Amino acid sequence: MNRKRKSDSTLITFRMTPFQTTPSIWIAFQNQEEANSLVSRMESFAHGKKLQSTSEEIEGFLLDNQKTALVWLLVDAASCNDDRLISAAHGAKDQNEFFRCAVIGSNLPESWPNGTLHMDSNSLSTSILDRLRNESHALRIANSRLRHMRRLQNR
Repeated sequence: MNRKRKSDSTLITFRMTPFQTTPSIWIAFQNQEEANSLVSRMESFAHGKKLQSTSEEIEGFLLDNQKTALVWLLVDAASCNDDRLISAAHGAKDQNEFFRCAVIGSNLPESWPNGTLHMDSNSLSTSILDRLRNESHALRIANSRLRHMRRLQNR
């Protein structure tokens, strides 16, 4: 077990595993205060990262998608029609079978990749985080089973 100090008063314990299963959730919100709040509130189950639609940040998002098993892109209603985000989501889906999108208040749900979660624009942040936590847990289980099956097949 490795231990890492978060602050002087808090000690976090991480188990060393050969495979990283903690999801990364990239948040593409116009309102940065909302994005900051979500990032801090999801610390218990995911690595939250803010994504603004600059080309450098989208490249970082795509690199993270290649390295991390479970990656989410959470998009708000103000950003859901951004063509760069939509094309990045399609590219990420092609790279990673466990990549998922969650779009809040989209007018064009068919433009997002298959399997995208579409939530109502009036969804509370608590319900959004609960849904992401539950879906991430289900993806973790599916990912673990798939890796186990592939290991058995390769014997």
